[in-house]
Amino acid sequence: MVEDKKLEQSIQSIQSIRHGDELTRERLIQYYSPYILNIVGHICKRYISWSDEESSVGLIAFNKAIESFDENKGRTFHSYVYLIIKRDLVDFFKREAHSNQTLSLDIESKENRVDQQYAIDEYFKSMTNHQLVDEIIEFDYQLSQYGVSFDELEQFAPKHKKTIHKLHELGKLIAQTKSYVDELMRLKRLPISSITRDTKFKYKTIEKHRKYLIAIILIHCNPSWTQLKEFVIENNERGGLNENSHIWQSR
Repeated sequence: MVEDKKLEQSIQSIQSIRHGDELTRERLIQYYSPYILNIVGHICKRYISWSDEESSVGLIAFNKAIESFDENKGRTFHSYVYLIIKRDLVDFFKREAHSNQTLSLDIESKENRVDQQYAIDEYFKSMTNHQLVDEIIEFDYQLSQYGVSFDELEQFAPKHKKTIHKLHELGKLIAQTKSYVDELMRLKRLPISSITRDTKFKYKTIEKHRKYLIAIILIHCNPSWTQLKEFVIENNERGGLNENSHIWQSR
C-alpha cells in the first residue's frame, strides 16, 4: 500500500533526525500531526486542537518516541507512538490531579472537600491506567517474539462471544499445561498438533485463532499483568464480554 510505503519512509528518517537533521524532524511531525491529535482526542474522549495543553503533551511524547523507538524490538512505530503518548498523558493527568488535591487541602468547605475527593479518585484511576500502559508495552514486546503484533490483535480477535469464551477456556488450559508452555516458549510457536490430539478442538479452529490464543496464554503466564488480566481474562470469566474486554479492540 502507498500509505504503508510512506510510513516506512518516515521510520527510515528517524536515524537522520537522531543525527541532528531538524528539517526531517519538522517534516515527520507535520506528516504525523493528524495522527497525534487523533490519539490525544481518542484518549481524552473529546475534540482536541493544537491550542489545548494536552496536544502539547502529545507532541512532546511524539518527539520522545522518535528518540527512543527501536525497530529491532518488533513494535511498529505507530503502536509505539500510541503507547508513549498515552503514557505521557496519564502522567499529565496524574500531575493535574495531584496539583488540584494539594491546592484544596487548606479549604474546608463541603463543596471543595468533594472536589478534593474527586481529585484523589482521579489520581488513583490514573495510576491504574499508567500500570495498564506499562503492561501493554511489555505485552507488546513479548508478542513480537511470537511473530504477533499488538496492532493486529484486533484483526484476529473473534467476533462471536461463544467463540471468545471457548478460546479463553482453551488458552487457560494451555497455560496450565507445562508441556504446551515449554514448547511454546522454546520454539516460539503454538504446539497445535499436540493440542488437537489432547483436546476436542480442531486443528483448523486453533490455527485460525492462533495469534489470539497466544495473546491469552501470555497473559495467563504473566501474573504480574494484573490490569491486562482484569480487562481480558476476568471480564470473560464474569461473562462481561464487550469491546472493553479486549483492549486491542478499543484502540
